[in-house]
Amino acid sequence: MKAGVITFHSAHNFGASLQTWALQQALADLGVEPCVINYHTPVIDNLYDPIKETDPKLRAKKIKQLQKKNPASLLRYERYSKFIEDNFNLFGNYTCYEDLTNETRELDAYITGSDQVWNSQHIGGYDPAYFLEFAPEQALKISYAASTGRNYVLPIYHERIRHALKSFTSISIRESSALPAIQNLTSHKVNVVADPTFLIPGHKYDAIKKAPDINEKYIFVYMMENNPQVVKFANSISRALGLPIVQRRQKKFFINEVDNTYTSTPGEWLGWIENAEMVITNSFHGTVFSAIFEKPFVSMLHSDTGSRTIDLLKSLDLEDHMITDPTTFEDFDQFVIKDPIALRKNIEKVRSNGLDFLREALQLNKR
Repeated sequence: MKAGVITFHSAHNFGASLQTWALQQALADLGVEPCVINYHTPVIDNLYDPIKETDPKLRAKKIKQLQKKNPASLLRYERYSKFIEDNFNLFGNYTCYEDLTNETRELDAYITGSDQVWNSQHIGGYDPAYFLEFAPEQALKISYAASTGRNYVLPIYHERIRHALKSFTSISIRESSALPAIQNLTSHKVNVVADPTFLIPGHKYDAIKKAPDINEKYIFVYMMENNPQVVKFANSISRALGLPIVQRRQKKFFINEVDNTYTSTPGEWLGWIENAEMVITNSFHGTVFSAIFEKPFVSMLHSDTGSRTIDLLKSLDLEDHMITDPTTFEDFDQFVIKDPIALRKNIEKVRSNGLDFLREALQLNKR
């Protein structure tokens, strides 16, 4: 069986890349021949391309300028692009929906997700690609852990989504908080499953993971949304423990920084998390991999998409790692994973649930 995944694989975002890679691995482990449909529109690509020019001459000129002003941005782009090329089984090359409808006709199953493929803010409103409108009638049409990013869907898109979901053969979403909003738009059963990063055992990430070249202990701060409360809290923890900070941006935000992950690949990013003394994050996937690697951590919610982290922590019984008001923090025990065995059982439970959904959706038990 050949299955194509359409997601935000081209985003130079650690979580987007790792959930794509994990779903690809999980499908292969199930005996499916997976590919990643190489659909990358300017809406996504322009967020990460530091050059932002399509004309060859103008692009060459911009590259020369960046080599002088900000060479790290070019290095990051080149290293990340190579990771995508080397680690994803890419299918086709589509930069607009019209190109997509003309060629992708040879697959047995089409899977949309995971990540926020149903978040209208991320896809520029409504993009029929992420609702599989291009897939042929005879193929299986599946959503795996598709996310709206919030617990609602804007009413302006209800009818288009309702129409698109009619032809799906199986539907699952990532956040239980969004279940009422999606179920209201379809007569199909809507399942809640784990993010693809949970579909494979932690040791599988060894294939791409790389330990950082650093000798001292550090706190890893993965701040997706620039939040002064996160900065203030992380600085206070750094002072209290006498540990320096590693964070994701070029610009320094913290009082005692020793490195950053700005030019890191997704595999190197995993190494930064696994080797940290503790993690402070307001990122969904920062929380995911803190749990997978059983690192001491706290999650401070993203102001716009925090509901997905709440749902995640509830599913793993790790709600006590959530900080909504840093001024109330009193005990470093809040970082500690108190029952690793229970956490492993919870992760195995959500993994099994996700794999069972895929087996049934792909009709593997009938083959």
